[in-house]
Parts: sequence; structure tokens; C-alpha cells
Amino acid sequence: MPDTIENRIRNVIKDAVELTTPIEQVGINEDLMQLGLDSINSIKVIVAIEMEFGFEFDDEDLTADNFRTINNLISCTESRI
Repeated sequence: MPDTIENRIRNVIKDAVELTTPIEQVGINEDLMQLGLDSINSIKVIVAIEMEFGFEFDDEDLTADNFRTINNLISCTESRI
């Protein structure tokens, strides 16, 4: 698998939290909240993405919508790197 931002984010999610569906089967626009991503798990994913990509999200980036789908996570991460 190529080392794309999407794949790196999927690996971060896989390592940080356990969803009801394996991350490999989650669609890019599928609602992660419906798959078990709650506020505590979101924090784990946020910290893991910051460590993986070497940046910190701005406070205004820390909204539920930015972390609702893999596609949103990609967009938010791309805007920071």
C-alpha cells in the first residue's frame, strides 16, 4: 500500500481506536461517529495524527465535523502540512 496521507490516517485510526468496522472497510466519507468514534477516541486520533505528521491542530480546527470522516481528516491534515 502506498504511503499516502489517507493510508497514514487509516493506520493512525487503526492503532488509536477500535471501530465497529475494520478501518480497511470504512468508506472515505463514512461517518466515523456511527462506527464508534466518540469524544474520547477523537482525542486519541487527534494526538496520534499530530504525532504522525509532526504538527498541532489549531483550536479552531478541533470541531466534530473535521473528524467525522476520513476525507475530512485528510483535508484538515493537508491544510496543516
